[in-house]
Amino acid sequence: MEPGPPNEAMEQREDLLVDHKKALKESVFTGLKDMYFSESLCDVTIQAEGDRFLCHRVVLASVSPYFRALFMSPMKEAELGEVCLSDVPSSVLQLILHYIYTGEVDLTMDNVEELFIVSGRLQITAMQDSCSRYLAMRIDNENCLWIYSLAHSHNQRILLEETMNHIVWNLNSLSKREDFFHLEMEELVNILSSDDLMFSSELAVYDLARCWWEFHTQRDELLPPELLKAIRVPLLTPDELEKVSRDIPSNDSPLQPPTGIRLRQGMFEERIVCLDSRSFDTAGPEETFHFNAYDPTTESWERLPFCGRFEQTGIVAVGCNLYVSGGYREEGSPSNALHVYDSLLNEWKELPPMTHPRASHGFLAYRNVLYAFGGCNNNELTDSVECFNVLDNSWRDLSSMPKALHSFASAVLKGRLFAIGGMARKDIDPMHYPGFHIYDILTDTWGQFPLPMVFSAAGAVTLRDKVYIIATCKPRHDDLNAYPAYDANSPYEDYEAYLMYNEEPNTICRSFCMDHLGRICHSRIPPVLESTSYSAIIRWMHRIYILGGSDAHYMSIFGIFYWSPGEPRWTLCKKDVPFLITDFGHDTLRVPLKHLSPLISGRRLNYQFRRDLGMKNYEVGGRESCGRGLF
Repeated sequence: MEPGPPNEAMEQREDLLVDHKKALKESVFTGLKDMYFSESLCDVTIQAEGDRFLCHRVVLASVSPYFRALFMSPMKEAELGEVCLSDVPSSVLQLILHYIYTGEVDLTMDNVEELFIVSGRLQITAMQDSCSRYLAMRIDNENCLWIYSLAHSHNQRILLEETMNHIVWNLNSLSKREDFFHLEMEELVNILSSDDLMFSSELAVYDLARCWWEFHTQRDELLPPELLKAIRVPLLTPDELEKVSRDIPSNDSPLQPPTGIRLRQGMFEERIVCLDSRSFDTAGPEETFHFNAYDPTTESWERLPFCGRFEQTGIVAVGCNLYVSGGYREEGSPSNALHVYDSLLNEWKELPPMTHPRASHGFLAYRNVLYAFGGCNNNELTDSVECFNVLDNSWRDLSSMPKALHSFASAVLKGRLFAIGGMARKDIDPMHYPGFHIYDILTDTWGQFPLPMVFSAAGAVTLRDKVYIIATCKPRHDDLNAYPAYDANSPYEDYEAYLMYNEEPNTICRSFCMDHLGRICHSRIPPVLESTSYSAIIRWMHRIYILGGSDAHYMSIFGIFYWSPGEPRWTLCKKDVPFLITDFGHDTLRVPLKHLSPLISGRRLNYQFRRDLGMKNYEVGGRESCGRGLF
């Protein structure tokens, strides 16, 4: 047989080396286990509750810094070869030794606490981590507080984070349990100091501290300084301050909030933010574009002025910051500008611009990094990709897209950026792209994949570990924005999953979902109740919303629909969109609750943009503002 290519031969040698290492590891493990059960070549005895266990020093020292230090010291245990662990239950020690020699342990809720404590004392990290993972998978309201105390007392970071994640969401109900009052003060302070508490008022945090304190003391005793430090006094309203006045020292001045005070997680709400595209046509020379924020709980809208006039921008939110990139300027050329709106301070700022001007592009965020890719650059399409680090305000170029596209649906899932469908030309006769791209952030590489259909004017959102592509409905006789590209040799076995016929005659829905690898999922998405295209498709909480767009005759529509996975149909909201929305310029943004806005230090109340000096130079505040603050 002729040898294969050099690369193939090298891969075969590497695979063979891996197999040899695996075989050697298994051989060593099997040999140690056999010697333990047969008590062969043992050189140390571990005693617990009168029981004796014959072991091997080198094995115990290899997994436990405690035993390593003990056997290397001049203590009598090292000389005599006997170690007495008088306060360790014999049954627990037996399970730990069995784990060391076999890697196996039978964990239960009855033995896991003792195994966690003893393995921590003996510094057997792997064993304690196994106990932590076991407990983390079983956290509920019944056990989370004692698990939290266990993790806190042993400084077990992973388990502490898991229990805190449960506690901050359920603290109101947990505070009614008896074990809440058995928390140590340090443990309670750690909980009440968390930014992630789901309380909308700081008074609720104070009430929990006061309730716990009164359980341990007389009702008229003041809160101790350690406990009072967990209360963010500047976030109390004047009425709330009167209720807590007995615990606030008179030399404090809580009405003057210090700079940098943080709101709790529950002190924010999530709004849907959309660009009002109608303002591009109607705004006068002294006016600006503005965003509109939608509250799905009240179906109400509020307005936020924007410091420029752009169309078909890229918009993405990271926490309380809304970033706006590129878009067509007033004169029709693409921009490279990047602006950010801070919902806490209620102000806009201009950031370092992109390297490449672009509009109708992809703009996504992942772990404090913004990614801008594809889109239109002057009279051509661009395949360029760049990212912006929000921590150091810097751009850098990344690997280009395999194909230059614009107006594609985009989403991010598990460290991968999706660009789905879109247009491959910018001219009057645009060409739909029959496929999608996936960018792996970790490896800086792109993958290109086919689809058995083509579409534009679609939207994509990430929900429950899937990307949902909402192409809405189009009439079969006028299907310009979504039509099949069927191939009899297509690798997609479930092509019919794309084609779901509406109850209305002569219409078809081509929405579908895929996982992080781009595989089509068997999840039926019902057709929207009305034929729409160029809508704003957005996720809010556990719902997918469709806002505005155009009907089958390209007339603007103003309806709002929402759907959650598992529901049989879309729901039409009672109120319409009060302005024109297209599929460019929307995301969800965390904003502070209104009653807390006056308490935020440095927060702006209104705007006055000095357009004669350019967008970068504008004043915040003043009497002649072009719009009030949004929240």
